[in-house]
Amino acid sequence: MASWRSRLGFTVAVTAILGLPAAAQAAVVGSHPITSYQTNGRVLAILYYDGNVYIGGKFTSVRPAGDPAGTGEVARNYIAAFNASTGALLTSWNPGASSTVTSLAGGSVSGTPTVFVGGAFSTLGTGTHSRIGAVDASTGAVISAFKGKLDKQVNSLAVSPDGSTVYAGGTFTLADGVAHSGLAAFNSGTGALVSGWSAQAANPSNTTPLVTTVRLSTDGSTVYVGGSFTTINGMSEPHVDALSASSGTPLNGFTHHLPYAVVDMSVDSQGLYIAGAGGGGNFAALNLSTGAVGWQGGTDGNVQAIFVMNGEVYVGGHYKNYCGPQGGQHTCTTPIVRLKLLAVDEATGALTSWNPHANSTLGVFSLAGNGTTLGAGGDFTKIGGVSQQGFAEFQ
Repeated sequence: MASWRSRLGFTVAVTAILGLPAAAQAAVVGSHPITSYQTNGRVLAILYYDGNVYIGGKFTSVRPAGDPAGTGEVARNYIAAFNASTGALLTSWNPGASSTVTSLAGGSVSGTPTVFVGGAFSTLGTGTHSRIGAVDASTGAVISAFKGKLDKQVNSLAVSPDGSTVYAGGTFTLADGVAHSGLAAFNSGTGALVSGWSAQAANPSNTTPLVTTVRLSTDGSTVYVGGSFTTINGMSEPHVDALSASSGTPLNGFTHHLPYAVVDMSVDSQGLYIAGAGGGGNFAALNLSTGAVGWQGGTDGNVQAIFVMNGEVYVGGHYKNYCGPQGGQHTCTTPIVRLKLLAVDEATGALTSWNPHANSTLGVFSLAGNGTTLGAGGDFTKIGGVSQQGFAEFQ
């Protein structure tokens, strides 16, 4: 597919269609970024929603593509929004947060498109909002009616398809003043806890109930959770689990788990895709019902972000090499150079030619897309062969 938004320093190219051994061909985005704003710090969350792209992280300003640091800076405290078609900064959308934004999720509340925000902040806009809040997707106004609160950081948010419920995962132990270890569900309109949703994550060897990622099945019936936890509701469910969206109870059929901590997940109708640590870094495709591994891949550094789109699974992290269709290795036996980004075919896990390269020590922390555009966020200052800090888009 061609884009009218120009690629940075390159002419517009038609997206390559790769002939892969899967039943259907996967469409891979280009390897050079299109023009987009950049940031002055790490981007941890990307959301394509309601015709816009929203980003959150550790940045305090954004600037146009091509501008060096310190030039053209526009203040944006930890959260910003752009038009998804033109890349233009939404000048009036500027709620601001008091600290790091780690997660963004979109949902319609009473017909109003809403962006739910999670992180380490204590204020959102001008009001007190402890680690979670809601913002009007169009105006940027903080929705004061949403009064959910958490005592510690939110790492991930997901919204039910009907827009009624917001699921949160993180390091918190209290939700709205009630004991909730790492997981909670809120009414999207009021922020009140959903009665009867009882999931509790724990790791007896670690006092921090760390849940790093929460995702919903396409029909909204299942909540997939990942992290460094080893139990859910007191049962052995290490690192990844499938929960009932209505009760939070672990689903009996999801019996396969993982030996390494899960950092990020992406889901579609074909599978659950996992990014994680362990022996370098790991990523895998899991069966939606059982958790069984369909294929896996390994790298020589943690995999921190994953996103499935158009038959392709995009993988980001702080690795330097792909180690092959196996578990990760600290030093790959047969390395294939992939600096912080790679892509594999969704059906087979076979490595594709997508190879944009990103710099920096810790690399890529977030990936998201809207079906035509892939966004990448992280620590990089150069990606796809051009100078671009914090945030980049590919078509």
